[in-house]
Amino acid sequence: MKQADRTLPLPFYKINKNFTVQAYSEEAMKLGKIPENLLEIIDDGSVEKVKKWVSSDIYKSVLEIHLKPLEEQADPITADMYVVWNNDLYAEVILMIKDEKLIQVTNRLSQLRSRLNETNFELLEEKEKLEEAIEQNNRLSAPFIELTKDTALVPLFGDLTSDKMQAVEDYLLKASQKEEIDQLLFDFTAVGEINREGIYMLVNLITSLFYMGIEIIITGVRPKQAKMLHELNLPLQVSFIHSLQQAIAKYCT
Repeated sequence: MKQADRTLPLPFYKINKNFTVQAYSEEAMKLGKIPENLLEIIDDGSVEKVKKWVSSDIYKSVLEIHLKPLEEQADPITADMYVVWNNDLYAEVILMIKDEKLIQVTNRLSQLRSRLNETNFELLEEKEKLEEAIEQNNRLSAPFIELTKDTALVPLFGDLTSDKMQAVEDYLLKASQKEEIDQLLFDFTAVGEINREGIYMLVNLITSLFYMGIEIIITGVRPKQAKMLHELNLPLQVSFIHSLQQAIAKYCT
Protein backbone atom coordinates (compact mmCIF):
# COMPACT_ATOMS: atom_id res chain seq x y z
CA MET A 1 0.00 0.00 0.00
CA LYS A 2 1.36 3.42 -0.93
CA GLN A 3 0.33 7.06 -1.07
CA ALA A 4 -1.11 7.93 -4.48
CA ASP A 5 1.20 9.80 -6.85
CA ARG A 6 -1.39 12.47 -7.53
CA THR A 7 -3.09 14.62 -4.88
CA LEU A 8 -6.85 15.13 -4.79
CA PRO A 9 -8.90 17.61 -2.73
CA LEU A 10 -10.94 14.69 -1.30
CA PRO A 11 -10.14 11.36 0.41
CA PHE A 12 -9.16 8.93 -2.37
CA TYR A 13 -8.45 5.19 -2.28
CA LYS A 14 -7.46 2.66 -4.90
CA ILE A 15 -8.81 -0.77 -3.94
CA ASN A 16 -8.93 -4.27 -5.39
CA LYS A 17 -12.07 -6.41 -5.66
CA ASN A 18 -11.56 -7.61 -2.08
CA PHE A 19 -11.55 -3.97 -0.82
CA THR A 20 -7.85 -4.15 0.01
CA VAL A 21 -6.36 -0.63 -0.15
CA GLN A 22 -3.62 -0.36 -2.78
CA ALA A 23 -3.06 3.41 -2.66
CA TYR A 24 -4.49 6.48 -0.97
CA SER A 25 -4.37 10.29 -1.11
CA GLU A 26 -3.04 12.73 1.47
CA GLU A 27 -6.62 13.81 2.28
CA ALA A 28 -7.48 10.19 3.21
CA MET A 29 -4.97 10.42 6.06
CA LYS A 30 -7.19 13.03 7.72
CA LEU A 31 -9.79 10.30 8.35
CA GLY A 32 -7.40 8.55 10.71
CA LYS A 33 -5.09 5.60 10.24
CA ILE A 34 -5.05 4.30 6.66
CA PRO A 35 -6.82 0.91 6.73
CA GLU A 36 -5.50 -2.26 5.12
CA ASN A 37 -9.07 -2.91 3.95
CA LEU A 38 -11.52 -0.13 3.06
CA LEU A 39 -14.33 -1.85 5.00
CA GLU A 40 -12.41 -1.16 8.22
CA ILE A 41 -13.45 2.52 8.12
CA ILE A 42 -17.06 1.81 7.08
CA ASP A 43 -19.67 1.91 9.85
CA ASP A 44 -21.25 -1.49 10.52
CA GLY A 45 -24.64 -0.30 9.28
CA SER A 46 -23.20 0.52 5.82
CA VAL A 47 -20.92 -2.49 5.27
CA GLU A 48 -23.49 -4.65 3.48
CA LYS A 49 -24.54 -1.70 1.31
CA VAL A 50 -20.93 -1.14 0.24
CA LYS A 51 -20.42 -4.85 -0.49
CA LYS A 52 -23.55 -4.85 -2.67
CA TRP A 53 -22.84 -1.74 -4.75
CA VAL A 54 -19.03 -1.61 -4.89
CA SER A 55 -18.55 -4.43 -7.36
CA SER A 56 -16.65 -4.78 -10.62
CA ASP A 57 -19.99 -5.73 -12.20
CA ILE A 58 -21.06 -2.09 -11.69
CA TYR A 59 -18.64 0.19 -13.59
CA LYS A 60 -19.61 3.42 -11.81
CA SER A 61 -21.67 3.86 -8.64
CA VAL A 62 -22.61 6.57 -6.15
CA LEU A 63 -23.95 5.77 -2.71
CA GLU A 64 -24.48 7.45 0.65
CA ILE A 65 -22.68 5.67 3.48
CA HIS A 66 -21.62 6.15 7.08
CA LEU A 67 -18.00 6.03 8.21
CA LYS A 68 -16.87 5.07 11.68
CA PRO A 69 -16.57 8.15 13.93
CA LEU A 70 -13.19 9.82 14.35
CA GLU A 71 -11.55 10.14 17.75
CA GLU A 72 -13.56 12.24 20.23
CA GLN A 73 -16.67 11.94 18.03
CA ALA A 74 -19.68 9.88 19.06
CA ASP A 75 -21.66 9.71 15.84
CA PRO A 76 -20.78 8.08 12.50
CA ILE A 77 -19.73 10.39 9.66
CA THR A 78 -22.09 10.68 6.69
CA ALA A 79 -20.40 10.66 3.27
CA ASP A 80 -21.08 10.17 -0.43
CA MET A 81 -18.94 7.43 -1.99
CA TYR A 82 -18.06 7.69 -5.69
CA VAL A 83 -16.64 4.54 -7.28
CA VAL A 84 -15.18 3.94 -10.75
CA TRP A 85 -13.66 0.59 -11.78
CA ASN A 86 -10.53 0.77 -13.95
CA ASN A 87 -10.92 -2.91 -14.81
CA ASP A 88 -12.19 -6.12 -13.18
CA LEU A 89 -9.47 -5.99 -10.54
CA TYR A 90 -9.09 -2.38 -9.37
CA ALA A 91 -11.39 0.52 -8.53
CA GLU A 92 -10.86 4.16 -7.55
CA VAL A 93 -12.95 5.50 -4.66
CA ILE A 94 -13.56 9.11 -3.65
CA LEU A 95 -15.34 10.11 -0.42
CA MET A 96 -17.16 13.42 0.02
CA ILE A 97 -17.73 14.03 3.72
CA LYS A 98 -21.11 15.62 4.42
CA ASP A 99 -20.13 16.46 8.00
CA GLU A 100 -17.01 18.27 6.82
CA LYS A 101 -18.01 21.55 8.45
CA LEU A 102 -17.59 19.95 11.87
CA ILE A 103 -14.11 18.73 10.95
CA GLN A 104 -13.17 22.14 9.59
CA VAL A 105 -14.37 23.87 12.77
CA THR A 106 -12.34 21.44 14.90
CA ASN A 107 -9.21 22.03 12.82
CA ARG A 108 -9.73 25.79 12.90
CA LEU A 109 -10.02 25.78 16.69
CA SER A 110 -6.81 23.77 16.98
CA GLN A 111 -4.99 26.24 14.74
CA LEU A 112 -6.38 29.13 16.75
CA ARG A 113 -5.08 27.70 20.04
CA SER A 114 -1.59 27.32 18.55
CA ARG A 115 -1.53 30.85 17.18
CA LEU A 116 -2.70 32.36 20.47
CA ASN A 117 0.49 31.10 22.09
CA GLU A 118 2.61 33.13 19.67
CA THR A 119 0.77 36.37 19.05
CA ASN A 120 -1.62 38.91 20.45
CA PHE A 121 -5.30 37.99 20.06
CA GLU A 122 -6.29 41.32 18.53
CA LEU A 123 -3.57 41.10 15.89
CA LEU A 124 -4.63 37.54 15.13
CA GLU A 125 -8.24 38.64 14.73
CA GLU A 126 -7.22 41.33 12.24
CA LYS A 127 -5.08 38.81 10.37
CA GLU A 128 -8.00 36.39 10.09
CA LYS A 129 -10.25 39.15 8.77
CA LEU A 130 -7.67 39.93 6.10
CA GLU A 131 -7.33 36.25 5.19
CA GLU A 132 -11.11 35.91 4.94
CA ALA A 133 -11.24 38.95 2.66
CA ILE A 134 -8.52 37.47 0.42
CA GLU A 135 -10.28 34.09 0.36
CA GLN A 136 -13.60 35.76 -0.50
CA ASN A 137 -11.90 37.63 -3.35
CA ASN A 138 -10.46 34.35 -4.63
CA ARG A 139 -13.89 32.74 -4.52
CA LEU A 140 -15.34 35.54 -6.61
CA SER A 141 -12.67 34.74 -9.22
CA ALA A 142 -14.39 31.41 -9.96
CA PRO A 143 -18.17 31.81 -9.48
CA PHE A 144 -20.60 28.93 -9.99
CA ILE A 145 -23.32 30.06 -12.43
CA GLU A 146 -26.31 27.85 -13.27
CA LEU A 147 -27.18 28.12 -16.96
CA THR A 148 -29.86 25.41 -17.07
CA LYS A 149 -31.14 22.83 -14.57
CA ASP A 150 -28.32 20.43 -15.54
CA THR A 151 -25.58 22.75 -16.89
CA ALA A 152 -23.43 25.27 -15.01
CA LEU A 153 -20.59 27.63 -15.86
CA VAL A 154 -17.41 28.43 -13.91
CA PRO A 155 -15.73 31.47 -15.54
CA LEU A 156 -12.18 31.79 -14.24
CA PHE A 157 -10.85 35.33 -13.72
CA GLY A 158 -7.31 36.60 -13.19
CA ASP A 159 -4.17 34.62 -12.48
CA LEU A 160 -4.66 30.91 -11.78
CA THR A 161 -2.84 30.28 -8.49
CA SER A 162 -2.81 27.52 -5.88
CA ASP A 163 -4.30 29.90 -3.27
CA LYS A 164 -7.20 30.70 -5.56
CA MET A 165 -7.89 27.03 -6.35
CA GLN A 166 -7.65 26.07 -2.70
CA ALA A 167 -10.26 28.72 -1.89
CA VAL A 168 -12.78 27.57 -4.53
CA GLU A 169 -12.37 23.78 -4.83
CA ASP A 170 -14.57 22.85 -1.85
CA TYR A 171 -17.24 25.39 -2.84
CA LEU A 172 -17.35 24.15 -6.45
CA LEU A 173 -17.51 20.47 -5.43
CA LYS A 174 -20.42 21.08 -3.06
CA ALA A 175 -22.27 23.40 -5.46
CA SER A 176 -22.02 20.82 -8.25
CA GLN A 177 -23.31 18.08 -5.96
CA LYS A 178 -26.12 20.17 -4.46
CA GLU A 179 -27.50 21.36 -7.79
CA GLU A 180 -27.19 17.89 -9.43
CA ILE A 181 -25.28 19.31 -12.39
CA ASP A 182 -24.59 17.00 -15.37
CA GLN A 183 -22.35 19.34 -17.40
CA LEU A 184 -19.90 21.91 -16.07
CA LEU A 185 -18.19 24.48 -18.32
CA PHE A 186 -14.81 25.89 -17.25
CA ASP A 187 -14.10 29.08 -19.21
CA PHE A 188 -10.45 30.26 -19.50
CA THR A 189 -11.20 33.40 -21.54
CA ALA A 190 -10.37 35.82 -18.69
CA VAL A 191 -7.48 33.83 -17.19
CA GLY A 192 -4.15 35.68 -16.92
CA GLU A 193 -0.95 34.01 -15.80
CA ILE A 194 -1.07 30.33 -14.84
CA ASN A 195 0.87 29.07 -11.85
CA ARG A 196 1.93 25.42 -12.39
CA GLU A 197 0.76 24.40 -8.93
CA GLY A 198 -2.53 26.22 -9.55
CA ILE A 199 -3.22 24.37 -12.81
CA TYR A 200 -2.25 21.10 -11.13
CA MET A 201 -4.86 21.72 -8.40
CA LEU A 202 -7.45 22.61 -11.06
CA VAL A 203 -6.78 19.29 -12.83
CA ASN A 204 -7.30 17.45 -9.52
CA LEU A 205 -10.58 19.31 -9.05
CA ILE A 206 -11.72 18.40 -12.57
CA THR A 207 -10.79 14.76 -11.91
CA SER A 208 -12.88 14.74 -8.73
CA LEU A 209 -15.87 16.24 -10.59
CA PHE A 210 -15.46 13.61 -13.33
CA TYR A 211 -15.63 10.79 -10.78
CA MET A 212 -18.84 12.36 -9.46
CA GLY A 213 -20.34 11.72 -12.92
CA ILE A 214 -20.15 15.29 -14.24
CA GLU A 215 -19.20 15.97 -17.86
CA ILE A 216 -16.44 18.58 -18.01
CA ILE A 217 -16.11 21.03 -20.92
CA ILE A 218 -13.22 23.52 -21.10
CA THR A 219 -13.54 26.65 -23.27
CA GLY A 220 -11.53 29.73 -24.19
CA VAL A 221 -8.12 28.07 -23.83
CA ARG A 222 -5.16 29.79 -25.48
CA PRO A 223 -2.37 27.70 -27.11
CA LYS A 224 0.08 28.17 -24.22
CA GLN A 225 -2.57 27.17 -21.71
CA ALA A 226 -3.61 24.18 -23.83
CA LYS A 227 -0.04 22.91 -23.81
CA MET A 228 0.09 23.01 -20.01
CA LEU A 229 -3.25 21.20 -19.70
CA HIS A 230 -2.24 18.44 -22.10
CA GLU A 231 0.97 17.83 -20.15
CA LEU A 232 -1.12 16.91 -17.10
CA ASN A 233 -3.23 13.83 -16.42
CA LEU A 234 -6.70 15.06 -17.40
CA PRO A 235 -9.42 12.40 -17.83
CA LEU A 236 -9.69 11.52 -21.52
CA GLN A 237 -13.41 12.29 -21.47
CA VAL A 238 -12.86 16.03 -20.84
CA SER A 239 -14.01 18.04 -23.88
CA PHE A 240 -12.45 21.21 -25.31
CA ILE A 241 -14.51 23.80 -27.22
CA HIS A 242 -12.96 26.88 -28.80
CA SER A 243 -15.23 29.54 -27.31
CA LEU A 244 -17.77 29.93 -24.53
CA GLN A 245 -20.40 31.03 -27.04
CA GLN A 246 -20.05 27.76 -28.94
CA ALA A 247 -20.30 25.75 -25.71
CA ILE A 248 -23.45 27.58 -24.57
CA ALA A 249 -25.02 27.08 -28.02
CA LYS A 250 -24.32 23.35 -27.79
CA TYR A 251 -25.32 22.64 -24.19
CA CYS A 252 -27.92 25.29 -23.39
CA THR A 253 -30.21 25.33 -26.41
